Amino acid sequence: MSKLSLNELEKKLKGIRIEAFVIYKGDTRIYEYLKNKKVVEKPLKVNSITKSIVSILIGIMVDKGLIKNIHESIQNYFPEILESNDPQKKEITIFHLLTMTSGLQIGNFQGSKNWVKYILEQPIIHKPGSTFQYNSGDSHLLSEIIQKISGISTASFAEKYLFHSLGINKYTWLKDPQGVNGGGFSISLYLEDMVKLGLLFLNEGQFNSSQILSSNWLHQATRPYNQVKKTNEGTYGYGYQLWTYENNHSNTPNDYYYANGIFGQYIFIVPKLNIMAVVKSHLQEQQSAPRIFFEELLKSWQDERDSGASQTAVPPYED
Repeated sequence: MSKLSLNELEKKLKGIRIEAFVIYKGDTRIYEYLKNKKVVEKPLKVNSITKSIVSILIGIMVDKGLIKNIHESIQNYFPEILESNDPQKKEITIFHLLTMTSGLQIGNFQGSKNWVKYILEQPIIHKPGSTFQYNSGDSHLLSEIIQKISGISTASFAEKYLFHSLGINKYTWLKDPQGVNGGGFSISLYLEDMVKLGLLFLNEGQFNSSQILSSNWLHQATRPYNQVKKTNEGTYGYGYQLWTYENNHSNTPNDYYYANGIFGQYIFIVPKLNIMAVVKSHLQEQQSAPRIFFEELLKSWQDERDSGASQTAVPPYED
């Protein structure tokens, strides 16, 4: 891998409030930038990376047969929908929650005394399945579904079927007033535990040779079900509580997907390059800077590969 491109990356990282940027090739850490030792010693609220963890938990439930069909109506879990005057609410499915296409109006449920009740009382403003709108309320309903099906808290389910297997022992996961773990933005994790989640994604659901999550679920979860933004270079989309990026140019290995939390928290996965990166930040502005830096790094590796200029570039990928 080119030292020149990594040196350029480090210069950019030092220019803004990025605290950590770690890159793996397979299971090998090939690059590490840590602003100081405190970066690894203190947990960080990963915000919307919580959503991607909830998606993993829904996948584990599907793998175990606890959820038979993600296209079933959520009225099976929220009978209050049956009492609603809006028949379209009965059309909302788990799939719609996963893909942020419930059609429910976005509201400030954090200020309410009952988050789930508030979210479900919001009017339908788009036909379910028709329109992507980023809505943490959809994610919180997924957490409630996990709790209802399992009979234990979402955090307890995560400990039993995910965290224990990954060796995640210390974390915090805030709850709503009714005791439901926040599905959208409520987890705090250590940097190395973010790395473990990244390796789980990179290894298609495996960690330390154990299959924690099926590769089939991950393949479904990382498909772009909705186009969110199109640029000259590529298209950003949304899967199951995960963002996706597809390069517009053919024959490039640079397609990737990622978990993203506000203020610059990222877990990037580039399947064809077998690359994973984790970023920890405190960015009030330039929150997309880590993603831009990562894309520039991928492009520099691609340019090196195409030109043959570097003998230490990323090994050829398989189509």
